[in-house]
Amino acid sequence: MFRTILLTFILSLSPLTALGCSCISEAKTYEETFKKYDAIFTGIALNTETTPGDWSSSFYKTEMQVQKVWKNRDVMRSVFIKTYTERNSCGGPVPTIGNRFLVFAHSTPDGLYVTGGCSMFMDLDQTEKEVGSLSSEAKLEWEAIKAGIWSALGKPFIVF
Repeated sequence: MFRTILLTFILSLSPLTALGCSCISEAKTYEETFKKYDAIFTGIALNTETTPGDWSSSFYKTEMQVQKVWKNRDVMRSVFIKTYTERNSCGGPVPTIGNRFLVFAHSTPDGLYVTGGCSMFMDLDQTEKEVGSLSSEAKLEWEAIKAGIWSALGKPFIVF
C-alpha cells in the first residue's frame, strides 16, 4: 500500500506523470509543479460523505479542518475537498476521518477544492505508519523525497 501511495505522490509531482490519468507536466522542480495548484494546505479530515453518481461523477466530499496553508490566502479554517471515487480513473480512497492530509488542490466553481486525478492529497498519518514496512533503502529514499517536498514548500504563510 505504501509503495502505491509513494509512487502516486512522486508521479503527481514529477514531470514524468503520464500514466493512467494522463497527467503530463513540463515541471522540472517541485516549485514549478506547485504553481499549477490553486491551494496547498494541510488539514485533518473531519467527516466524509459520498455523493452518488455513475463512475465518472460520484465523489467523496470531505470537510477538512485546515492547519497550515502554503498557497491561497483565501483558504479558510474549514474547507471541503472533493475526490472522485473511481480509483481507476484518477479518483482516490475514502479519506480516513481524524487523519492529517497534505492537500494539493484546484478550486471549483461550487466552492470546493478538488483533489485526486492530477491533483494530490496524501494521508500523512497513514504514510508514516506504512514507512515501517519499507526496506532501509526505500525508507532513505522516502525521507529524501519528503524532505525535498517540505523544503520546496517552505514556511506556511497561514497557521491556524
